[in-house]
Amino acid sequence: MANAKSRYVNPSRVMLGECTRKEIRQALQSGNLKAAIIPIGATEQHNEHLSLDLDIVLSTFISQQAALQLYPQVTVAPPCPVGYSPYHMARKGTLTLRKETLRAYLFDVAESLKTHGIRTILVVNGHGGNHGLLKDVLPAWRRDLGITLDEDSYWMGLTDEDRETILQGYRDLKAGKLDTVARQTALNHASEDETSVMLAACPQRVRAFTMEEYDAAGLDYAHNLSPEVEAYLEPFSKEGWPQGGPNPENPRDRARQENALLASAEKGEALIAIHTQFIADKLQQMIAATDKGPPYPAPE
Repeated sequence: MANAKSRYVNPSRVMLGECTRKEIRQALQSGNLKAAIIPIGATEQHNEHLSLDLDIVLSTFISQQAALQLYPQVTVAPPCPVGYSPYHMARKGTLTLRKETLRAYLFDVAESLKTHGIRTILVVNGHGGNHGLLKDVLPAWRRDLGITLDEDSYWMGLTDEDRETILQGYRDLKAGKLDTVARQTALNHASEDETSVMLAACPQRVRAFTMEEYDAAGLDYAHNLSPEVEAYLEPFSKEGWPQGGPNPENPRDRARQENALLASAEKGEALIAIHTQFIADKLQQMIAATDKGPPYPAPE
């Protein structure tokens, strides 16, 4: 069977929206097309230097890379660009959906794909706020749709050892060098990790910055917020957050910006390889489960 390792495959070939109806029809009729990925993410703030669409760009990119690795078995459905991000609404440009809106979108797309004969579907998530979004509804959806269906965040294949090997911030955390709660909790969002992956995958979406510029901007995401923003944040306002509590928002925002200075494209390439293999492996397991027959997941 031809695959991306044996010959070049144009990356657009695995993107459903870039194919014609004839190409999808023939792929299904031949039995080559066995599965689909639905990428989800967010359009939300990623500090001063990363594009707002980072989460959906990266989940789509990782999905595409995994599909290329498994070509021609997998197609990537159009991504859902907005996710569940109410706690970031103090930052300009962030968009958010209700959880039920996002779930409704995913069910309808999955049902459409199933109608065309695709019986293995993986939702690949790129935004922490969406992680586990379908956990409570997956059993019912699997039963109602009669397909092999699952969700996962692309970074879930990373081990602690991977993080400490690749990322300086995690080595510093393990060594006890991060001296504040803000710095200790600023290692995933918009920081060294995501910035490195963006430098490798989409460098045009990364802007140069200095901490002097950051400090001069006088940013405040905890005080004098509008009533509309306060309404979005209220469900998350525990122990005085965002103004106070054990991990107030403004110091953590600065710590993320500071940690991002450690990023490099080389680190991003190492992370992408792990993310891609994780999703490809999961898809192969799901396709095998579909071929074998229900139930999925297999009882423990």
